[in-house]
Amino acid sequence: MSSSRSAADIRADLGHPIIDADGHVFEHYPALHEYCLDEGLAGGLYAQMGNCSFSGEPNWATLAPEERLARRSFRGPWWALPLANTRDFATAVSPAMFHDRIQELGMDFAVCYPSIGLNFPSYPDDDVRNQLCRALNRYLADSYRGLQDRLTPVAAIPTHTPAEALEQLDFAVTELGFKAVMIGGFVPRQLPAGGEMATWIDSLGLDSAYDYDPLWQRLVELQTPASFHSGSMGWHGRRSISNFSYNHMGNFAAAGEATAKSIFFGGVTHRFPDLRLGFLEGGVTWGAQMLCDLVGHWEKRGPEGLKAYDPARFEPDRFESLLAEAGDPINLPAGFGRKMQQFTFTKDVFHDFEAAGITGPEGILEQIHRSYWFGCEADDPLVRLAFDGALPGGATLNAIFSSDVGHWDVPDMAGVLPEVWEQVEHGWLDENQFRAFTLTNAHRFFTEARPDFFHDTVLDTTTA
Repeated sequence: MSSSRSAADIRADLGHPIIDADGHVFEHYPALHEYCLDEGLAGGLYAQMGNCSFSGEPNWATLAPEERLARRSFRGPWWALPLANTRDFATAVSPAMFHDRIQELGMDFAVCYPSIGLNFPSYPDDDVRNQLCRALNRYLADSYRGLQDRLTPVAAIPTHTPAEALEQLDFAVTELGFKAVMIGGFVPRQLPAGGEMATWIDSLGLDSAYDYDPLWQRLVELQTPASFHSGSMGWHGRRSISNFSYNHMGNFAAAGEATAKSIFFGGVTHRFPDLRLGFLEGGVTWGAQMLCDLVGHWEKRGPEGLKAYDPARFEPDRFESLLAEAGDPINLPAGFGRKMQQFTFTKDVFHDFEAAGITGPEGILEQIHRSYWFGCEADDPLVRLAFDGALPGGATLNAIFSSDVGHWDVPDMAGVLPEVWEQVEHGWLDENQFRAFTLTNAHRFFTEARPDFFHDTVLDTTTA
């Protein structure tokens, strides 16, 4: 139940603008199809939509029930658009119409992500993947021309290899003029000894098949904020053949956590302190849990904490003596102490936090706060976890308002800002926290990466 006040009334009473850090355009298929043909994609967009899902697996809808069962083909989105609200759907398809309505919706500026194009960076065929992304980025650049005072699109950047990512990034930023990008958050890679379905998830940092440092370095050089909008539907535990909601719930959070941990433990945020990364549509709850777990693991798995588990400090003879004195009701043969010492001994002792450059919990808090932003939708009641001071060291997380307009999550665009404001009415956020959520954090995300991000926009002179 959202606030009874209208979006325009709420915005009129605020002393600050509103940034939507994750709105969506729904691609006009016939128009995008022409861009795909222009890129030399055989059959254009429609051929790819009909043949398989953009995860590379056969399209669920084209499989017989017994085939879905045999392959454990996961059911993806269906009835996933607000088609009962024709005006809103037209707004999602038409950037010009969204531009005309954005103030009516109580917002001042929106960063716009694709819809079907969310999947393009994960397409398995190398040539098709890059043709799709290039076509999409040209389509988006043309679609938003002349609307940049209130809207900016993001480019889709595939990451199957650093080389393709660099090529697409340079084209999008230096030739097409994009100010922000969406990069593929992971790559499913085939296991050499496995079959068709045997894959592992490469999350671009820890234990990656490639060195992605050239990509991170180039993002910094180009002053380009980058976001991840990848989902984990189809991963183990999210492969229901019949229930989309089962597969969908938590899927963005799971993918975001995998990438965020990989990048942290891989030392990326340590080596590239000017990198700014957003994790969208998964909320902030997983970020709060991750931060607590990182600090907790440091305390117990950092160099000092590990001393408590060192087999060399174990006293097997004393252990045997203590058991003998205990008088257990079953017979405990002697010798288990020596065996235990052998079982737990390993020469491969690693400092899990070494690549991340961590020397204490304060380093964890600093890197997460400096480098990571968390997209939260308007109806997310747990945004408060980012601000309530219950995290280690009283840390806060960079939660950013992400409307998701254009998708099924938002049946009525006019209800988005009232849903956010409801959190103030309930006392879940105070007005300063509301400002941080809807303006300050997003403004910092974009301008810390690119100081002139809002130049020549309605926020040109805004002080967050």
